Amino acid sequence: MTVAANLCSKCRKEIPPFPPGLLTDRIITGGLCQECFQHVAESGMPLADFLDALEAPVLLVDSDVVVKAANQVVRTMLGKDISQVQGYRGGDVFVCAYARLPEGCGRTVHCSGCAIRLSVMETFTTGKSLLNVPAHLHQQVDNRFQPMDLRISTEKFWSMVLLRIDYIGPSGEVH
Repeated sequence: MTVAANLCSKCRKEIPPFPPGLLTDRIITGGLCQECFQHVAESGMPLADFLDALEAPVLLVDSDVVVKAANQVVRTMLGKDISQVQGYRGGDVFVCAYARLPEGCGRTVHCSGCAIRLSVMETFTTGKSLLNVPAHLHQQVDNRFQPMDLRISTEKFWSMVLLRIDYIGPSGEVH
C-alpha cells in the first residue's frame, strides 16, 4: 500500500504531517491543507455538493463500511440512485455474493480478508490514506457469479472515510 504525497491542491502549499490519528495524507479531496479544508467546511457547502465536485467515484463510509453519502460519479458508475446506496454496507452496494449470506456484509468468514473493509478500517483507525489498493470482489447478479478486480484509495474525512474507486472491472483484465 502506498501513502500519497502532501501538497494542497487549492493553494499548493505543502501540507505538514498531522499528529497521529488525525487527518493525514489527503488524496481524495484533492489534497486540501487544513486551512483550505476548514474554509470548505465553514463555507456551508452541502456535503453532497462537495462530493459531487470531486471528479472521481467516491463513497463516504463509516468504520463499518456503511455508506453515508456517494457522489454522482459513483452512482452513475454503479447504475444506482442515492436510495440504493446510502445506508447500505459496501458489499450490498457492490453486490458482493458474500453480503447475501445470512450473516450479511462484514460478518461472514470471507469478510475478514476483504481488502475494501480492511483498508477502510485501517484509514479510520490510523488516519493514514491508502492509495491504489488492490481488492477482489465476487459479484452476484441474477444468480450469476462474476469475480471483479478493484483498485481503491481511502482518506480520513472528519469522522468518516472517503473510499475512492480507482478501477473496477472483471478479474483478469489488464489495468
